[in-house]
Order: sequence, then C-alpha cells, then structure tokens
Amino acid sequence: MIKSIIVGLMVCLVMGGYSLKAIGQTDTLPKKKEKKKISFRDPEDGAFDVSEFLISPTGFFPIPIIITEPAVGYGGGASILFFQPHKGKGGDKVAPNITGVAGLVTQNKTWLAGAFHRHVFGDNRVISTTAVAKPDIFIKYFGNNNEFLSRNPITMNLDSWVAHQGVKVRLGDSKFFAGLNYTFFRTEVSLDTIPGRPLLNLILNRLKGTSTISTIQPKINWDKRDNIFTPTKGFDTGVSFTYNAEWLGADETFYSLNTYFKGYFPIASKLYSSWRFDGKFLLGEAPLYAYPFIQLRGIPAMRFQSDNTLVVESEWRYEVFRRWSVLGFVGGGKAINSLENFKDFEWAYSGGTGIRYKIAKIFGAHSGVDFAWGSAGDFAFYIVFGTSI
Repeated sequence: MIKSIIVGLMVCLVMGGYSLKAIGQTDTLPKKKEKKKISFRDPEDGAFDVSEFLISPTGFFPIPIIITEPAVGYGGGASILFFQPHKGKGGDKVAPNITGVAGLVTQNKTWLAGAFHRHVFGDNRVISTTAVAKPDIFIKYFGNNNEFLSRNPITMNLDSWVAHQGVKVRLGDSKFFAGLNYTFFRTEVSLDTIPGRPLLNLILNRLKGTSTISTIQPKINWDKRDNIFTPTKGFDTGVSFTYNAEWLGADETFYSLNTYFKGYFPIASKLYSSWRFDGKFLLGEAPLYAYPFIQLRGIPAMRFQSDNTLVVESEWRYEVFRRWSVLGFVGGGKAINSLENFKDFEWAYSGGTGIRYKIAKIFGAHSGVDFAWGSAGDFAFYIVFGTSI
C-alpha cells in the first residue's frame, strides 16, 4: 500500500534503511558516565565510531538520502536522527528513544517532508511510534495486472497527508508483543490519460478525486533478535489484520492480512545469513493505490501489484576486514489475484550486492550502500543504516 511507503519513509527511509519493521525492541546501552569530551574513535580498535556521540544527551545522526527508486526517479534529501538513551531495570537491554525528521525530492517532482518519534516507556514494556508526513508522489501505475497498462504505465499523482500512531505492549516477561496501529491517509488522486483509448480514459477519470483511508490494525509479533539495527541471530515474526472502515472516516470498507518472518543466522565466525518471508492478502475492494505490491530492492514500487503478494528474500554478509563487510542478496515474489491462480503469474525477482561498515559498535549498527538489479531491467542503489531485511 502507498501509505506503507510513506510511513516507511518516516520511520525507515529516515533511518536510511528499507523497511519500517527494522526497528525492534532490544539494544545494549552503557551506563552513563561523568561528562567528557566525545570521541569518534573506538578505544579498543581505534576505528571511526559514532557510538559516544549517539548516546550523548545531544546525540544525533545526520543521514544523506540518495534516491534511485525506479518508480520515482533519482533524487535526494536529508534526515536527522536524535537518540535519547533509555535505561532498563534488572539488566534488561532497552532500545533508545529515537526522534527523526526528513525531507526529500526527486527528479519527477515527488517530494516528502515529515517527522517521527519512537518512545520506550517503562522497562521496555510499552513502545510507541508516532509519524506525520506531507508527501506529494508521482508514480507509475501499472494497472493491477491490467494487460495494457502493464506494458504502458501511466503517471499517477498522490498529493497527500498521512498520520500514524502505533503502540505495542510486551506480554508478561516474554518476547511477545501485542499492539494496535492507527493510520489516517488522505490524498488527491490524479491520473494521466492515454491517447486513443477513450473507454480506458473514461474509467481512469472516474478514479480521480479525493480519497481517504482510515485504518486500525491489531497485531502481534515475537521478536528475539539480538540487535535492533543489524541483527546477527534470532528472528522477528508477526501477523497483523488491517481494518479500513467507513465509520472511521474512510471512503470504503476493506480488510487486509499481513504476515512476515525475518530470521538471522550466524553460519560461521564471519558469515551471517538473513531471510525474509512476507505475505499480504487483501479482502474487499480498495482504492487503486492501496493494493499490495512486491517490495524488493531493485523493483519499482507498485510495479507488481494485486490482491495478494508473496515475497521471499535472502541476504548473506561476510566480514572481510575489521569493521568492513561485503554482502549479496537475492529475492523473488508474486503478485496474484487469487491463490488458486498462483501458477498463472510470473515471478518478479531481484538481486545485488552491498558494502557495510560497523559505524556504531555499542549499538551493533552497520551502515553502507546496496546495489540492486530487478527482473524488469531496473537498477537502484540505496544508502543503508541498519538492516535491509
């Protein structure tokens, strides 16, 4: 869904990463010491490291945003993350509170500005995420498996406002979390017309106008990752049910079910593998921009879109020298209108390579760049902070 792109931009593109779900529940923070001059050199290996800066009372992390997303073209922007250390009780590992602001613009006149805040309450018991954004998106629309539009996409403009509030609560002393999200998305939809296609243009003109989505989303997840930024072992899995309702202010009623599994496995002393399995299933009739689509590095957003999407992705990272790593990744997915027609739809796939540097040892956070190629002939590269899976 387009609103997932926007909320993801606020909580993930701001992070320089690829998915909103990259933010987890655990991290290790040192005890606060008496004030001293901040060093950007690690005391153990002497390498460049921003850990001390991030945990300082005014710690922030500026991240350049370089956009090569094929769906919106080349562009750029900047984001700033502010970190506030958060202490747990009884030796528990607790993630920091994080506030972020971001702005970006692309060559096809897409732009976005917004902010988010993620706050941990108590002893890592309650986690709140708030985001607000003003996006104006120009994106290619491929017609949701329409034979003509899949070969001749048209430009769709979504001049929008989005607000998001999510809260999740730890269940007892377990690694299970239950939560509830609310998202409000209002957009003015406009579509290009196609010369010589009067009947199709008539349908497209009916899709123009103001559209409102207002959803509540109960969810549950089990998070046993060892690190919130660049996990090396453990897993994060969950399921959510999204309810878009007229009584909440939406234009129409529909439902969707989202499931995911992310696993992180150390294979050898310097070799790590990551896996992602993702399924999205729409029930009912939704606005044209709200249908699930395949989300993989190197594949344009909304390029492969339908009622249901299934995605699998794997990434392998090898530590080559001190803090430096190289990685390779591959993924594939299908966008289908029915599980019964699974064999009738072709696989979309992508692959690529990347470089990582452990930029904040205390947080276990790596940063770097990914280069990705998609099956539709697209190429993109991504500035990354944290995991891409």
